[in-house]
Amino acid sequence: MNRFPADDEGDFSDLRTAVDEIQALLRTRAPLIEASRGWILRQMSQPSIPPSGDVHIYASGGRLRALSTLDDVPLVNRQGAAVAIAANMTSGTIAGSPTMAQYNALYNDVVEVRAQLNALINSLRAGTVILT
Repeated sequence: MNRFPADDEGDFSDLRTAVDEIQALLRTRAPLIEASRGWILRQMSQPSIPPSGDVHIYASGGRLRALSTLDDVPLVNRQGAAVAIAANMTSGTIAGSPTMAQYNALYNDVVEVRAQLNALINSLRAGTVILT
C-alpha cells in the first residue's frame, strides 16, 4: 500500500469516524443483560454449542438454561405441586379364596395408587422435570 506522511491525518480521521459510528450503534442496541437489581438475561434462541469444557448460560422461553457439549438443560426447574404420601394399603394378604370384601379392598388400593401416580406425574410435568 502506498502511503504518504500526509495520509496519517486522514487515516486517523477515518479511524475516528469509524469508532464514532460503532459507538453510536452500540448505544442504540439493547443490552443482552442488565444488572441494576439482579441479572436480566434477554430471550434468545439456543446458541451454538460452546467448545468442550465450556458452558453457555442463556434465557429461552422465560427459563434460565445452560448449554454445553454434554447437554442443553434448564438450570432451575419450577416447583411442582406437593404430592401427598399414599395411604396404607388396606387389602392385606389374601390367602385361600378371596372374599368380595378383599377384592373391593384391593381394588380401592389400586385406585389410590393410580391417583397418587397421576398426581406425581402431573407435579413433575408442572415442574418441567418430565415433558411427557
